[in-house]
Amino acid sequence: MNNHLKLTEDLRWIYLDLLSIVVGISGGLGAVAFRKLVELSHDFFFSFLLPHLPNSYFVVLLPILGGLIVGPLIYKLAPEAKGDGISHIMIALQRFTGDIRKRAGLVLIFTSAITLGSGGSAGREGPIALIGASAGSAIGKAIKLSARDLKVLTCCGVASGIAATFNAPMGGAIFSMEVISKKFTSLDAVPILLAAVVGKAVASELIDPVPEFVNPNFYFTTFDMVLCFFIGPLFGFLSFLWVKGYYFFEDRFQDLPLPDILKPAIGGLTAGVCGIFFFEFGIMGVGYEGINNIFMLAARAPATDLLLLLLALGLLKMLATSSTVGSGGSGGVFAPTLYIGTMFGLAAGMLAEILAPDQIANPLDYGLLGMGALFAGTAGAPLTCIFMITEMTGNYSGLPSLIICCITSYTVARILLKGGSIYTIKLMRKGIYLDLPQPVLSEVSVGEAMHKEVITVSPLCRISEVRDGIYRCNYTGFPVVDEGRLVGMITFDDIRRIPPHEQEKMTVKEVAVRAPITINPHQSAKMAMDIMYENDVGRLAVVEKDDAQKLIGIITRSDVIRAYEREMKRSQDEASKQVGYGMKE
Repeated sequence: MNNHLKLTEDLRWIYLDLLSIVVGISGGLGAVAFRKLVELSHDFFFSFLLPHLPNSYFVVLLPILGGLIVGPLIYKLAPEAKGDGISHIMIALQRFTGDIRKRAGLVLIFTSAITLGSGGSAGREGPIALIGASAGSAIGKAIKLSARDLKVLTCCGVASGIAATFNAPMGGAIFSMEVISKKFTSLDAVPILLAAVVGKAVASELIDPVPEFVNPNFYFTTFDMVLCFFIGPLFGFLSFLWVKGYYFFEDRFQDLPLPDILKPAIGGLTAGVCGIFFFEFGIMGVGYEGINNIFMLAARAPATDLLLLLLALGLLKMLATSSTVGSGGSGGVFAPTLYIGTMFGLAAGMLAEILAPDQIANPLDYGLLGMGALFAGTAGAPLTCIFMITEMTGNYSGLPSLIICCITSYTVARILLKGGSIYTIKLMRKGIYLDLPQPVLSEVSVGEAMHKEVITVSPLCRISEVRDGIYRCNYTGFPVVDEGRLVGMITFDDIRRIPPHEQEKMTVKEVAVRAPITINPHQSAKMAMDIMYENDVGRLAVVEKDDAQKLIGIITRSDVIRAYEREMKRSQDEASKQVGYGMKE
């Protein structure tokens, strides 16, 4: 028995490793394709439209136009596509066992390209991660992987996209495990790492994915390292302010007495006003070019001349991004957070140089420290920043200072945000808490637990016939199907309210519930049980995600209990196998 279990688990692992390579290729190609899509969008707005405007100040109209295009696309086609792609992936993993709705993914990709290309302040990493995750999800669903393996493959897609963007395979893999998954084993880490390496290799063959804000020095003295114990907590507090500010603006936009489809245009107006006088410094758009310009300017100008500019750029990027994404536009907050952290980090380094001359190795390196520290606190991802920035610089001499800043920033931000992050607060508002132990049933999909062969009844069927069927089959009810379409549900409770002498005359369509409670096969068995308890029903019709009337199965409380028992047995068998291996060793 143990040998059989070992063989099964080993084959599953090898199979996932091979699939992760395919996902890595898809994620790398997706990252390249999205960057090209953003470039096309940018060329349309800035190379084609802008020259036709009276003067350069009319650049403020471009993100407004982008918002006017994006608003209807989102709210008419896929309202869940607004905002950041990372949160969308996390919700898909927790509520839909890794299944990502195709329409929402496509809408977010195109609306993000329009938002970024028109000058909206956001990042491309969220949509790129979503492209990779969608590829992993689609491949997993096509070959009917289990819910557990589908989640791993979705995380592989995220890792490949992020790795392709930053030329940082370890950083991409750690981001996927630390931020997206929150729960992984050493076996799961291998396919995620493989996907990240392959995604980076594919992107490197086609484009140069390295962001141009990498400062190659990255060396710190002992004094710098001691100073990091003060800078790290400061950036933890700044992370708290950034997250709270972001959600403050998102809530204010939500409360605006305007149609939702117009709100992204208002957000675009704010971004345009913030960036109109700082066009070359990256307030509009992703901002990487602006970071590069600031690094070059900081290398020449005196520190005292730049302090106010750096602080202003950081604050303006906060406002522009909160307005662009918080208003309902599409785009990530990854890149803006790196930008804000860089500005405040450079300001901290220059201030330190003014206060302690000849003690600071290189004030410009504090830009990278700020970049890592702010993202570590904001996203709750200290390991991601430590690995990613080290990979991007190719220099390990600054690793101790980077670790101090990221860990202390993360600690302070976690305390102030009460365990949340810029990604998970959105989930908490939906009742999803990633840091809580996930129930066993969260790892089982409805599709794995449901019955695919369903006994249905016609709306024209007599109630007495349904009653006899309930007694004969020992079921509590049946879905009502008319010409292949689910139109209702009839249960024993519905029938017993009808007097016996009327049951021979009445038909199902006079009694059946017109809007049955349904669930789709990629949602978790835990969610199915929660819905049944909340609505006091014993069974749910399982329908296609994109077609609420296409019946594909039925799931009952008994099915969920059996799925729980199977999953518990599998977990116990795996634990016993591990103990057996340990005893042999």
